[in-house]
Amino acid sequence: MEETFHQIATSRGYVSNLMRTIAHAPDGLRPFAAFGEYCRYGTALTEKQRELAILVVLRDVSYGWQHHAPLGLAAGLTREQLGLIREGRAPRDLDPLELTLCEFAFEITAWRRPPPRIEEAVHKFLTPRQIVDFALLVSYYMSVAAMTIVLDVGLEAPEVFLREQAWQAEYGAGYADEEP
Repeated sequence: MEETFHQIATSRGYVSNLMRTIAHAPDGLRPFAAFGEYCRYGTALTEKQRELAILVVLRDVSYGWQHHAPLGLAAGLTREQLGLIREGRAPRDLDPLELTLCEFAFEITAWRRPPPRIEEAVHKFLTPRQIVDFALLVSYYMSVAAMTIVLDVGLEAPEVFLREQAWQAEYGAGYADEEP
């Protein structure tokens, strides 16, 4: 378990309460954490695109929103855009690709096949790898949302959020891909 916690801390700056809760199933934690690391830092999506997707998924999950709203701001989203996402609406002032991704994420999280307009735009803007990466990212965070709620994961102390934000600012950007 120590090795897995070390890997998580290395890739995220700390071990969250969610990961500590999942550690009750250690053989599940290792692959789940590795998948999360890929989704968070290994995709062919930009940091802003990733945070946009994550925030759409976690808009009704306080634990996730508390972690990712500051990261969304740091990635370039505005408070107004975050407010609209939290209300379940796609901000119309996003660039065309970001708006498409936001709408795509809303459709996925509603368990609906995206309408042709969104599917066409997704294929216009993204490579096949980026489409799969986006679907993996949204799926991973849907799992995070479900587990956070079902397992009643509590928020970390405020100093942990500060540590997370500092780590993301210093190291997390190093994982972020430039515009594909």
